[in-house]
Amino acid sequence: MITIKSLFKAGVLGCIVAAFSACNGQKGYVINGQVEGLDDGTVVTLVPMSHDNDSAIAEATVQGGKFQLVGVADEPICAQVRVKEGWGGPYVMLENVEMNLQGKIADVREVPAGKLYDWEAKVTGSPLTDKLATFDARHDSLDILYKEYQEKFAEVYQKMRSLKGAELAAFQQTDECKAAIDAEKNFFDTVESTIMGMVNDNKDSFWGPLLLTKYMNYIGKEQADYYNGLPEDVKNSFYGKKMQLEIWPELAIADQVKAFKLTGDDGQEYDYAKLSEGKKYVLLDFWASWCGPCRRELPNVKKAYAEFKDKGFEVVSISIDQKEEDWRKALKEEQLQWPNFRDNAVADQFKVKAVPTVYLCDANGNIVAANEECRGEALAAKLKELLK
Repeated sequence: MITIKSLFKAGVLGCIVAAFSACNGQKGYVINGQVEGLDDGTVVTLVPMSHDNDSAIAEATVQGGKFQLVGVADEPICAQVRVKEGWGGPYVMLENVEMNLQGKIADVREVPAGKLYDWEAKVTGSPLTDKLATFDARHDSLDILYKEYQEKFAEVYQKMRSLKGAELAAFQQTDECKAAIDAEKNFFDTVESTIMGMVNDNKDSFWGPLLLTKYMNYIGKEQADYYNGLPEDVKNSFYGKKMQLEIWPELAIADQVKAFKLTGDDGQEYDYAKLSEGKKYVLLDFWASWCGPCRRELPNVKKAYAEFKDKGFEVVSISIDQKEEDWRKALKEEQLQWPNFRDNAVADQFKVKAVPTVYLCDANGNIVAANEECRGEALAAKLKELLK
């Protein structure tokens, strides 16, 4: 994971946000699509770009090779045009103008999450989408740098992967290996400076948190200082609010601790009150069988459970596995001794974007620690502090 290390001044931003439609006389946005390779009857959707599992805000059915997506943008939002229940598609900036989207579907292939559509399409008529394209071009240039250094040092990296122990240590001292390691470091330094250059240059407008969301897979506590330095109107923008809840997820899911319900193998319904009965603290652990970091964290959770279970500590694991057989196979392998469930709907309630995601809650359902604050050695340290 790459960690995070004005286009519109206040008056212009006010025009865009407070009087978005009045600035151009258009009452809403219209996206006229004409894309080869989309069969008539295909449903096309418009989904906000974010780290959340947002629902579509517009949809249309292809007829005669064409479709039209319409709506009203109260503020600038980046959204993806994609086939319903599919993945991939061009991004547009929603502003209340008429846009044209033309192109073709170059390829469709099956991926674990469903069908991935490779769009070759261009959007015209939207100044904000044109501006987004300039940012994307700078970001996409990083792919070229990545391919260059990977190809140049391909044999070195392959050799590094094949060696272990003393042989690997010795090889790492060679000039060729040091050059490869330096190239990798320089690449990630360039990635960070490029992305953060764009983000910092635009922190006085909605573009700052928007670009941060688009170009980073994860936003966490390390971005708190950046968020705190944003102007109030930017904090209150669509992506400013999203960013706040990513940094402090407990703000988004505090009420869900007391509200969620799970069905056990015994057919009974469980809520937090029932799962926490007689307990002082409960770790809600969202994981999956295929998640390497989740499986590597389990020995640590088992150790904490063994040490503190008789002092009022409980663990509740909630898997997001799509296949029940994968989940049950992992349960058998891991021999987990606490309550276990498989429920993607509850994971959505808790805004789980990646696993592992963990929340340590008290008997009343209040979140006392989240994610890094209760993973690894931090979990035992926090429990010692709370249960002393």
